[in-house]
Amino acid sequence: MHLYSARIAAIHQETPSIKSFWLELGHQDYHFLAGQWIDLHVEIDGAVEVGGYSITSSPLTQGRIQLAVKQGQRHPVTRYLYEQAKLGDSVRVSVGQGQFFFERGQSSEIALLGAGVGVTPMISIIRYAAELAPETRVTLVYSMTEPAEYLFRSELEALAASHAHLRLVPTVTQRADGWSGRTGRMDRALLESLQFSPATLFYLCGPPAMVDEQATVLEGMHIPPERLIYEKWW
Repeated sequence: MHLYSARIAAIHQETPSIKSFWLELGHQDYHFLAGQWIDLHVEIDGAVEVGGYSITSSPLTQGRIQLAVKQGQRHPVTRYLYEQAKLGDSVRVSVGQGQFFFERGQSSEIALLGAGVGVTPMISIIRYAAELAPETRVTLVYSMTEPAEYLFRSELEALAASHAHLRLVPTVTQRADGWSGRTGRMDRALLESLQFSPATLFYLCGPPAMVDEQATVLEGMHIPPERLIYEKWW
């Protein structure tokens, strides 16, 4: 697989456990679809390590891509990104991969069911749909441990305020002072209350147990399996 040279151009602490990284690609002929992931190749202590990460930026953004990475100790690339990466560092990336993506016209309504950092590919889809497919009805059901871990909260709330077809349904699983929104895990009662149309295409991303659980819930709601698209990351 061909790899593209990239440079870390920006690093931001987005939540207590998640950093975002903008990777500059310049004028290379690079492409991906909203929701896809990449292989990121990094040289660490003289050896090349590879990690897979979802792209959070829209394919409509030219010359650079954004990743959002949760702190972790097990994977060497994740550890490097969160603890050692600095502006100007050189890395290499693959093109977008995987069947977890959305393109305009794919469905008139989509539901994005994300847990924790599993929301990252859905951010790409939302950004893309808001710009190129504003007629698509998009619902984000986003489960997080606490409000401080609400990734890109200000941007998402601004997009929802300016796009009538974007609906945000965040829910917090731990007690949180000052949080007036939904609490508790994503469950059947919540999904049924959202009254999705039969045309809805469902995207699921998060821990394998969460994806399996929500797939079972949707099956119980008589959602056909061909309307489920999912990604299991850890």
